[in-house]
Amino acid sequence: MFEAALDGEFKGLYIEGEDIGQSDPNTQHVTAALTAMECVVVQDLFLNETAKFAHVFLPGSTFLEKDGTFVNAERRVSRVRKVMAPKNSDGERGYADWEITQMLANAMGYPMHYAHPTEIMDEIARLTPTFRGISYAKLDELGSVQWPCNDEHPEGTPTMHVGQFVRGKGRFMLTEYVPTSEKVNAKFPLILTTGRILSQYNVGAQTRRTQNNRWHAEDVLEIHPQDAEDRGIAQGDWVGIASRAGETVLRATLSGRMQPGIVYTTFHFPFSGANVITTENSDWATNCPEYKVTAVQVTRVSQPSEWQQRYRAFSERQQELLEVAGLEPSPSRAG
Repeated sequence: MFEAALDGEFKGLYIEGEDIGQSDPNTQHVTAALTAMECVVVQDLFLNETAKFAHVFLPGSTFLEKDGTFVNAERRVSRVRKVMAPKNSDGERGYADWEITQMLANAMGYPMHYAHPTEIMDEIARLTPTFRGISYAKLDELGSVQWPCNDEHPEGTPTMHVGQFVRGKGRFMLTEYVPTSEKVNAKFPLILTTGRILSQYNVGAQTRRTQNNRWHAEDVLEIHPQDAEDRGIAQGDWVGIASRAGETVLRATLSGRMQPGIVYTTFHFPFSGANVITTENSDWATNCPEYKVTAVQVTRVSQPSEWQQRYRAFSERQQELLEVAGLEPSPSRAG
């Protein structure tokens, strides 16, 4: 998709509830693709990093502001009940996500006339065999339902496989080991792996707006003491992390929990640019990016990376435009 956008073949994208400008690997490639598109629409709770590249921003609604259902990995369908109506920034009544989708569809010539999410659930049940027996009334009665829920299993299916697998005998398959193409060498001798920390969630769009910052106020690079000593790095030093994709700068934390040759960071703060250095390599079967395997070099530095300097200038310009429009700037912690 991003390659097609850069080639001029993919023109527009509607993004709801995801911040690909911060969460996806190789940030510079992602933002270049967003810039190349003719129409980017972002619908979210906050003006996140992706919204900085949007031509249109639509306000999302929280789980407290809408009725609907959630389906989890346990196959369990549960109700969500709003406790307050969605609000716009001026305090006036806003719209739930499904209402915005319906208004947009009608404006584009595709008629939608739902009056309540229960009607959407009824349509899903009519069109999806495994959901055929699910309704808001049944969810209210039972509390939750695990699909399949149909004539054969009117109250759902707590256990999917009893006695035998649905397909009959189980099927075991050998999966050949496919090594990553991301290799260490003299130029990039360390392996970077990324992850999350308990007090911040994913890209931090919500948790960075809370007191959770008292526990985790910035992304840091954890490095084994021997790797740090070999590079003249002390606790708290600014270090540049360079990969085949890009370079960023973080504060070093010497950590005995790291193995020699391995460094680690999180990606909760936009200015850290953790995904500027992750590559586009992905798993052959699932296409999941290799967030855990990036060959890097770490050196002591005294200033932000070129990307971070460009990011700061770009973000400051975006904040100025928000202020001109009379909107509140968002706390991106741009350094």
